[in-house]
Amino acid sequence: MTDTIRKIGFIGLGSMGGDQARELAKLPLDLTVYDVFPDALAKFEGRARLAASMAEVGVDADVVGICVRDDTQVLECVDALLPAMKRGAILLIHSTIKPKTAEHIAERTAPQGIDVIDAPVTRTEMTKDGPFVFCMTGGEESVAASVQVVLNAFSTNTMHIGPLGSAMALKICNNLVSWCGIMLGIEVANVAEASGVPMDKLLTVMKRNGNLTPPMAGFVDFRNNPGDAARRAFFAGQAGIGEKDLALAEELAAGADAASPITSHTKTLLKKTLLAICES
Repeated sequence: MTDTIRKIGFIGLGSMGGDQARELAKLPLDLTVYDVFPDALAKFEGRARLAASMAEVGVDADVVGICVRDDTQVLECVDALLPAMKRGAILLIHSTIKPKTAEHIAERTAPQGIDVIDAPVTRTEMTKDGPFVFCMTGGEESVAASVQVVLNAFSTNTMHIGPLGSAMALKICNNLVSWCGIMLGIEVANVAEASGVPMDKLLTVMKRNGNLTPPMAGFVDFRNNPGDAARRAFFAGQAGIGEKDLALAEELAAGADAASPITSHTKTLLKKTLLAICES
């Protein structure tokens, strides 16, 4: 399949998807992109074919990547793409969604001969150029291997996890660690400040002993410096994403009959905590 990939489609040009498409545009392949926001789409003028609709992305594409916000938006993409996609094409779902949603999509695409791979991503590099994510894949391993040239374009690392949905489960667990750490970091900063601990000295120690993860550092920095309206708006959006990610983790745990008290407690605090910083 690697030798037969000629055309790639990509939907969702936000902070993650836009950077993935940036790297895909460097491949010697035909790339068609789409986003509902004209400004996001305009950034690819001269670098890719700009589609007028989601369906147009799927026409004659060998591989189509989807990187949108949630299950609902992914399903909207699939509804638009399926009538346009050809038999033998592969759908890569980069969005973080329920494993069951990925399975249901595969059930819909199977009669048309379209393969589905769940391929969520997580940042490994804070860069504006070059590969920058770890891409996990779930589904038929041979199918995942056949699109390795696509995954390698934006990935510093790739790993096949197991059956369809397994990569999503791993990504949800990884996000759970990140969001709990972020909330703990903000709480630690509050406690330290109230106790008279110099913030710079706290962060120096935490960074040196490994307690300060990059996501935690970013949100603690926001807590210390909310910045301008654009910065506040970005983090307000992250509050919604975090709440969604924790809801997915809570549901994953419930489905596996695994206790998740920290997940549930963090979910009740996250959005209001971050929005309070935005409004401070």
